[in-house]
Amino acid sequence: MNFDVVAVSREAPTLGRAAYDNTMEALNVLEHDGRLDKVRLSGTIMVKPNFTQPPNPSLKYGPRESDLSVHNHVCTDPFSIMAACDFIKSHGGRPFIAEGTKWPGGTKGVFLQMGCESLLEGSEVPLYDTITTGAGDRVHVSPSKVWNEDFASLEVNGIFTEIDGVVNIAKLKSHSNAVITGAVKNMYGALEPSKRRAEGHYCADPLWASISRKNMAKGYKLLCETFVQVHDAILTSFDLDEICVIEGIISGEGDGPLYRPAMPRQEYVVLASVNNPATIDAAESYYAGFSPEYLASEATYRLSELRSVPDEEFLDSYADQYFLRLAREAGMGSTRDFGVYAITEKASEIIPCDMLGLIRRGDVFELPTFVRYAANTPMFERIPDGELEFRVEAAA
Repeated sequence: MNFDVVAVSREAPTLGRAAYDNTMEALNVLEHDGRLDKVRLSGTIMVKPNFTQPPNPSLKYGPRESDLSVHNHVCTDPFSIMAACDFIKSHGGRPFIAEGTKWPGGTKGVFLQMGCESLLEGSEVPLYDTITTGAGDRVHVSPSKVWNEDFASLEVNGIFTEIDGVVNIAKLKSHSNAVITGAVKNMYGALEPSKRRAEGHYCADPLWASISRKNMAKGYKLLCETFVQVHDAILTSFDLDEICVIEGIISGEGDGPLYRPAMPRQEYVVLASVNNPATIDAAESYYAGFSPEYLASEATYRLSELRSVPDEEFLDSYADQYFLRLAREAGMGSTRDFGVYAITEKASEIIPCDMLGLIRRGDVFELPTFVRYAANTPMFERIPDGELEFRVEAAA
């Protein structure tokens, strides 16, 4: 069939059932269409979720009432992880879960708090903490293209030399520094030593401190370059096949992904693709409503408030998300004019990518604050009123 991404959006009696069934169905569709024929599923497969600090009532900015569950807008749903592990095991493979987080409690703490240990008990699927303690634990990798020279030389955990493939399970959510975070950025969590990840953000996070529009745009540019280079370096250095899944049973919108500034919304959607991380991230953007046309319209409006009329090049820098442009140039898939096999309760059909919003449950996702301040452009030197400062405020 002529599609690049599968989008499964079916409800179920419980959120866990929806996460498991929709993930499994998406993987089965890829297999039945022959997309997994060259993937070494019978080997050692890394399952890379998105584990950050889960919502916790003791933390400064959260949570909202609906976050008090393993089904939240921040971390990959554990039932989606279990589905991926079961799928690999059904093909004779050896799955393991790999993540490295420096948030309080560390990787093991998030694994426990998200309910993964109890859910996977007896399955013999281990957790591997990718945080390294010294140079001997790491290997050097190089991106095929370099935009940011600060990250031309990269290191990741040596475990990548021992695997046959990756199932990259990202979370569907918008991001206060990068518009959206999906499959491409999820591999950024493999960068070691972990302090390098913070260095890649370059500028202050508007969640925590006031920041100028110009500095935010510069940070956006450099961060996008960094996480694209990390993802590209991992795939090309180890010649890995990558099954990309974006789990959005509970998705995150607005500022975030962390804590109260990010808002959860129940979407029930799971996206999947093979060796096309840029394409699935573009599909996530279309699903959320962040099409190039929408972002261009938003930029035109915001710039008009500053009495600035953008030329075509400047406006295109807003419309075409910078990381998607770079990922496309690095060979991670097309980001426009691709097909999506959409599976819902009502129908199963191939639709153009720009129609993905039709299966969304509700209005367009709320934009991050820095987009509303027209700071989502790599052309930071051209931003009008660049010294204007802004900050994301927690919801009342």
